Amino acid sequence: MVPAIAAGGRSFKGAVLYYTHDKRRKGEAVRLTTDRVAWVETVNLPTGDPERAWRIMAHTAMMADEIKAAAGIKATGRKLKNPVFAYSIAWHPGERPAKAEQIEAARASIEAQGLEGHQAIIVCHDDEPQAHVHIIVNRVHPATGKAATLSNSKLKLSQWAEAYERERGKVYCPQRVTNNARRSRGDFVRHPRTPRSVFEFNRATVNDHLLREVFAVTGQRQQDAHLNEIGRAIKRSHARQWRGFARDYREKLRTAPERGKDPGEIRDDFLVATAELRDTQERQRREFRAARDTRNAERRKALAPYSDHEATRRAGRAYREGLTRSRQGDNRFGGPGRDPPKPD
Repeated sequence: MVPAIAAGGRSFKGAVLYYTHDKRRKGEAVRLTTDRVAWVETVNLPTGDPERAWRIMAHTAMMADEIKAAAGIKATGRKLKNPVFAYSIAWHPGERPAKAEQIEAARASIEAQGLEGHQAIIVCHDDEPQAHVHIIVNRVHPATGKAATLSNSKLKLSQWAEAYERERGKVYCPQRVTNNARRSRGDFVRHPRTPRSVFEFNRATVNDHLLREVFAVTGQRQQDAHLNEIGRAIKRSHARQWRGFARDYREKLRTAPERGKDPGEIRDDFLVATAELRDTQERQRREFRAARDTRNAERRKALAPYSDHEATRRAGRAYREGLTRSRQGDNRFGGPGRDPPKPD
């Protein structure tokens, strides 16, 4: 069980629109298809319709002061800016929990954080190898108007996930058990963040748990990780060049009277140098895009032998997740897809 907390927000509409529809593709302003949504469940709401549910949740958050007054609670403290609390819980790819089990686990995770009285929407997605659900919670209590405190939510979810795996008879994340044991002894434990380049390389090489078909993409991921690091280095270099350029320009303008220079001439020289720098950087970007296109073609050729639809689906997902998942999801992958391949 892997819980992951998303960044807080203020728009229930935006959160529900995102989780109850498919991801937008490049260039799209909105996408209203729902292929990845398996089912939706609501908690402490009088409707099962997510569209009506988010409106009720938004109204509750906006009327927090009135709810407090009706409950006899003083409206003290700062006004809540981000009433939307979203997180996900994901099972190991080898587990196949039924819908009832997923709902029970989602409700238990809500209770573990002391949010059992709050409004929530549970959304199940089936677009990943591992079973997972997303939970959107209203931080404002519908009866008291008080905002929930989430300072220890990550720790509470970690402890709950450990207890959940123990209860089911198999612990998939022994490092979490070790960390929680140290925390119980009073130690401060926080897993250090891994640099992106190191993470990509590790994901590209430490894949013994993946199925046989996925091993073919390991070399491709290593090459992609190297190319991605080159792209980031180019971006950092360009930003550094512009900062230095602006710093030099301001210094020349400041000292122009002392050196007897005309600010207009300095400005003209600056515009010429700016155009040259822009052209140079654009040329470097074109060269990098050409290298990336070549890399994409090489990858497609290398993965062409995967003619079996199910093998292609698993390999493609493992490849994509290896480059884009956060470090908390390192041990999520490796199992077969949850659904049979769709016909062409």
